Amino acid sequence: MQLSFFIAGRYLFSRKKQNAINIISIISVVGVTIGTMALIVILSVFNGMDVLLQKNTDSFTPDLVLSPSSGKFIQFDSTVYRLLGDVTSMAYFNNVVEEKALVKYGDKLDPVTVKGVEETYAEHTHLENNIVQGEFQLQTSDGYKAVVGYGVAAKLGIGLHFLTPLVLYYPDKNAGNNVSALNTGYLYPSGFFSSQQDIDDQYVLTDLKFAQRLFNLENKLSKIEIKLQNPSCIPQVKQQLRQNLSEHYRVSDKFELNRAFYAMMKSEKLAVFMVLLFILIIASFNIVGSISMLILDKKEDLSIYKAMGMTNQNIISVFKTEGSLITLTGAFLGLLLGVGICLLQEKFGLVTLGSGNYIISAYPVKLVFWDILGILVTVLLIGYCASYFPVRYLVNKLTS
Repeated sequence: MQLSFFIAGRYLFSRKKQNAINIISIISVVGVTIGTMALIVILSVFNGMDVLLQKNTDSFTPDLVLSPSSGKFIQFDSTVYRLLGDVTSMAYFNNVVEEKALVKYGDKLDPVTVKGVEETYAEHTHLENNIVQGEFQLQTSDGYKAVVGYGVAAKLGIGLHFLTPLVLYYPDKNAGNNVSALNTGYLYPSGFFSSQQDIDDQYVLTDLKFAQRLFNLENKLSKIEIKLQNPSCIPQVKQQLRQNLSEHYRVSDKFELNRAFYAMMKSEKLAVFMVLLFILIIASFNIVGSISMLILDKKEDLSIYKAMGMTNQNIISVFKTEGSLITLTGAFLGLLLGVGICLLQEKFGLVTLGSGNYIISAYPVKLVFWDILGILVTVLLIGYCASYFPVRYLVNKLTS
């Protein structure tokens, strides 16, 4: 192995008879370098985007949710709250009423999802960070208020300082023939929030008591949203709650609640990885050409190696090591460049998102160790395959 490494190292850095071999070897190293760097940078940008999206939807994405196993609403008994108090990793929980209703503003109508929460909701979830206009306020001495999704506000043309209220309509299932079949509620907007487009386009936040009255729920709730101090405890706490709660309650984690969202992020990242991997495989054909031309250039050396007692397997090992050195050099340079670019972007925000109303000014990045390790293993495996099979074929053919 040491002899193979020594000879391969001499071949890598020595001048060949045909100058084209040196050029192709350099191109091979550059190709592997660029491919490795691109994989690290682009996957790190995807990781940064994922973290940003999860952070922005954090107020609407609790770690765990307790909801009725059947029906939309239920009155949670004292044993539930006592059990939640025993969860050591609990950060907070929020009582929530959530149901669809029809909202009218001026002469415009729009179906929305009304989410009734308590005053501490914004403090718990840090929703203040998502308020783009106005403030988080659910009730004043003048009456109940609403914090409206930016998409809903845009569709209805809502203004914070207008005197026109939001009028909410909900079917009254208990209404008789002689009374109105709709419950009606009036809200004045206190602020607009922006989180994620599908959330902004449908949610209106208001006071819990107002929502319970609008939907004729008395003391019933839709769910209890739970946030843990450490998200890694989600499986354990979920199992603990399932074991101690009755069959009337369902426990769901954020991955179940947002299955499509997390699946989309993973599939997009995988798709980009596969495209870049395909480009890297094409670039690895330079290694095949470089090693093949080197073997032909050193054809006279093969007979010398045979005379020295080296077997075909030993000779194959020499040129296979040559291909591995090209791959290792490119992978190492790509690693340095990729990590360096990501660190510079993270610290200085060199590549910006351009002009526009964005919540951040530059592309976010996040380096993940397992991504980098997976990239390096993949690159080295491609380099091994690109050098081993053509080397074995040519050496066996030329020495037979």
